[in-house]
Amino acid sequence: MKSVKFTIFAFAGSVLLFFAAGYFLGSYKTREAIGSEHLAADKYRVVRTPGGMLEVSTLSKQEKISRQTSWTCPLDLCSKLPKTTSEISAEVHYTYRVPLAEYWVLEKISDEPLRYRLKAPKLEPKLPVAVSLSTIRESSNKEIISPSGPVLQKMLPYLGQELANRAVTAPYIQAQNDAAAKTIEEFARKWMSADGERILADAKIEIVF
Repeated sequence: MKSVKFTIFAFAGSVLLFFAAGYFLGSYKTREAIGSEHLAADKYRVVRTPGGMLEVSTLSKQEKISRQTSWTCPLDLCSKLPKTTSEISAEVHYTYRVPLAEYWVLEKISDEPLRYRLKAPKLEPKLPVAVSLSTIRESSNKEIISPSGPVLQKMLPYLGQELANRAVTAPYIQAQNDAAAKTIEEFARKWMSADGERILADAKIEIVF
């Protein structure tokens, strides 16, 4: 009997020693629990898309860029000499699009009135920005002793880069938001209907970028 008790105490002591060693000497890591949250069937609806890119809006705008050319001299001796300003303008079409993942998820946010929320990818400009070549105009204010400015062929690369820079700025993207959201809403309604699950006409779909 003493031998049995001794064996039980020895086993228990070994287990406690093992956990104590792990607590004081071991390391640990934390990871996300998989499957800790489930999508409620009555709250989410999945929209399957064909992939690729969806063009959602186009902003047409008359754009203009300028470049100034000046003489360079030691000790800034040429600072008072005339400068040449070269300018190029054209009608530009900024087209914005969003990537189509294989599935989009519509989240129901209320029943009465029936409203959904669809989180869409951020708007991306289609590059290079389209320029109406027939509308390109160039001008220069060159004076008699001012340096020669860049010709049209050299101004065009400046134009392309400047338009690409403007396309990603907040004012240009914000100007597209309403039209883009409308296109995405129409797209979501179409693809939900394609699987036989029509979204009610009076249901609202809130698009969030």
